[in-house]
Amino acid sequence: MARMKDSLKMPSASACASAAPSPNAERPVIGILFLLTATTIFPLQDVIIKMLSNTYAVHQVVFLRSAFALPFALIFARLEGPVWPLKIGSWPLQLLRAGAAFTSYMFYYMALAAIGLAETAAITFTTPMFVTLLAVPFLGERVGLFRWFAVCLGLAGVTIIVQPGRTVFEPAAVLALLAAVFYATSIIATRKLGHRTNGGTMTVITILFYLAGGASLGLVFSYLDVSSPHPSFEFLFRGWSTPDPRDWLLLIAIGATSAIGFFSLSQAYRVAEASIVTPFEYTYMPWAVLWGWVFFNALPTATTWVGLLMIIGAGLLILFREAARGRRLVRRRGLGFLRQR
Repeated sequence: MARMKDSLKMPSASACASAAPSPNAERPVIGILFLLTATTIFPLQDVIIKMLSNTYAVHQVVFLRSAFALPFALIFARLEGPVWPLKIGSWPLQLLRAGAAFTSYMFYYMALAAIGLAETAAITFTTPMFVTLLAVPFLGERVGLFRWFAVCLGLAGVTIIVQPGRTVFEPAAVLALLAAVFYATSIIATRKLGHRTNGGTMTVITILFYLAGGASLGLVFSYLDVSSPHPSFEFLFRGWSTPDPRDWLLLIAIGATSAIGFFSLSQAYRVAEASIVTPFEYTYMPWAVLWGWVFFNALPTATTWVGLLMIIGAGLLILFREAARGRRLVRRRGLGFLRQR
């Protein structure tokens, strides 16, 4: 998790920028440095969202984050080429992609409200495993024993972190897992769209969907008298409220960190192949652990560390295996978590 990582860990043009061959693919070091900048910035965004989760609604945070990020996203999309006219390709797939990404980050932020940054990110980094599973029925890909082993390893890591058999079960862990599933769905939709669309179109449609989705949920829950003792669901059920000056600064900071992280991520996949820079997305985890300790005095348990290492190992196994087999989609787009933040 960076995401599911726009990261509204928000969908970025980086996923799509990498779909087309990059003329600057010979600059892997520059790409890695940009990627490391993104993985340093995005955990700070998660810290701010977790801080705000006690006061504001998740859909209000998503709406304002998208509103602040939209101008930057349009600028970066314009760098790829003309944004207008929109190259839709397929409306059903565009809406599926945007809706899945929106749902993913709603669940991700709701999980952040109740569990630690490291635990949330670790569980959502199972995205490559779910991409592998969904690629079988929806893309017709064949999965060999090597990738099945990696999927089983990653899901075993989740089981170790979640510990479903313990006396007090934490539903926020399930929300983080659902965030990974929906994020994987958005990646599958992106693959099916292929070259029928472009980065600018997907960026605009997805951000507009985020704005519409956040506003719609705001209208619903502002007029419903619903509450929950659980932090994740209280984050969802809460109505909108006017931020005070300090919180406006925090919300603007979310937009700023999103813009910097978005630009860095976009550039990383612009100047280097995804198969080279994607492994460095996992440097998100040390920052999540550090900021979780600094701001919330929380450190992962020993079992969380074990599960985390298993998930990271599984993700890297899938990535390296696919890149070695020469799958162009993996080489160009990767299988990481931050792509649509």
